[in-house]
Amino acid sequence: MKNFFFIKADKPIWPASANVVAIKDENGFILIDVGCGLRKFTKKLFRKLEDIGIQLKDIHTIVISHAHPDHMGAMSTIFKEFTKIGKNSSDLKIFINELEKNSALNIKLLNKSFDVDLLIKYFKEKEDNPFKLGFDINDNFKILCAMSQLPEDCNITTFKDGDIIELGEYKFRIINTPGHSPGHTSFYEINHQFLLSGDLIGEKGVAWYSPSSGGAIGYLNSLDKIEKLSIKCIYPSHGNMFYNVNERINEIRNKILLKDKIIMDKLEKEPTSVLNLVSLFYVESYAQIFPGVVIVESHLQKLEQEGKIRRKDNLIYKI
Repeated sequence: MKNFFFIKADKPIWPASANVVAIKDENGFILIDVGCGLRKFTKKLFRKLEDIGIQLKDIHTIVISHAHPDHMGAMSTIFKEFTKIGKNSSDLKIFINELEKNSALNIKLLNKSFDVDLLIKYFKEKEDNPFKLGFDINDNFKILCAMSQLPEDCNITTFKDGDIIELGEYKFRIINTPGHSPGHTSFYEINHQFLLSGDLIGEKGVAWYSPSSGGAIGYLNSLDKIEKLSIKCIYPSHGNMFYNVNERINEIRNKILLKDKIIMDKLEKEPTSVLNLVSLFYVESYAQIFPGVVIVESHLQKLEQEGKIRRKDNLIYKI
């Protein structure tokens, strides 16, 4: 497509950066997402931009799909580089979902949308409790895929579900697609009928989801919303562009619903704890901690809402 550049990350799996989209207009370039904040990632991003003729001075707008480190972690580096070339932070326009703005300005708030309180709750009774000294999700990001927050004085414009934003010659409808993040945004190009799906629909796999980010209920509702659109192809944040849109939506939906079935099958035999349910899906201890707990809790909240389970004395019962 004309003046549209899909810049793929080296790897599709965390902690790799998200893919980046660049769009050329009469004033220079717009980026959608910028990737991880570690220097090794930002260097690769700048090199890939240079390979297609984009200099940092040419970038005037950055659109953020959601406030996670692999999507906006490089912002602090970009602001620093802007200063070096004599530009102010206000010279760079930032567009972000109104539901993600606060987390982008204060990364401590990510502890809420990642449901860190649930990790502390369920592991506090374990002898090898990894959270005895507290936990900040951003400390983990510093090692794997550094996050950065936007400065208070930066030039932010928010959008909301249903808004139309014009980026160069492309016209995108904003679609709130929670599950993975409270204000996770997918961008539907109205004229060319393609979707920038963020983490909602990737080439492979399923993104993690947590209760405070929308959970299993939010994720499934988001898939239903996207399925109603006429989409010719999807550009995901991780992996290659693909055309088998409905097939991928069904694959993701079925994988999410399968977890409901596995949980209910287990409860058919006996009541059990949250951590025992987590072990049905995740073997490695680190994966049981995250995303294991938050994903299982998302399903339990869904099943409770549907009247299929109840909780008593730290055990889950089938109704």
